[in-house]
Amino acid sequence: MTVPKPTPSQTVGPFFARELLWKDGGIVLFPGRGNRITLTGQVFDGNGAPIFDALFETWQADANGTSPSGDDGSRPYGYGRVSTDPEGRYAIETVMPGPFKGPGGETYAPQISVAIFARGLLKALHTRVFLAPLDVIKDDPLARAIGDPDRLRTLIAARDSKDPTIYRWDVRLRGAGEAVFIEF
Repeated sequence: MTVPKPTPSQTVGPFFARELLWKDGGIVLFPGRGNRITLTGQVFDGNGAPIFDALFETWQADANGTSPSGDDGSRPYGYGRVSTDPEGRYAIETVMPGPFKGPGGETYAPQISVAIFARGLLKALHTRVFLAPLDVIKDDPLARAIGDPDRLRTLIAARDSKDPTIYRWDVRLRGAGEAVFIEF
């Protein structure tokens, strides 16, 4: 009897890091203008150790709140993918996303959608990072669903005091300060 070869969802990574990356995956491009920012931080496990081989994917709207796509078969605008380095660090260069309207007409605060793949995870973890303070995002549909301000703070990137174009967001996958994750 031949044993089938494990598929990605049946194995514990990091089988994906080299094969799924591309040279400029950390530079998210948009047609037109927008305020350039860098989202940076680290990914940590439940013990507080950096995860050195996580795959960090982002999707976002442009500066006008529009979510363009790659209808021509190219990489969609607003999409990035990087691997964390030996200290668990990642960086995405992009534009500040604008607020956008959801399918029900509700307004969403400036945010970037994130998926994290890492060893020990059989499926990606999905979440969002807000690029505005708590008082600005409190009416966002996700913020209202979370409710608890302490839990919501796990999804807010801090603006660098020396360079306002840099936002830092550290992600804890488990334990104290664990980020809020969204189940699809």
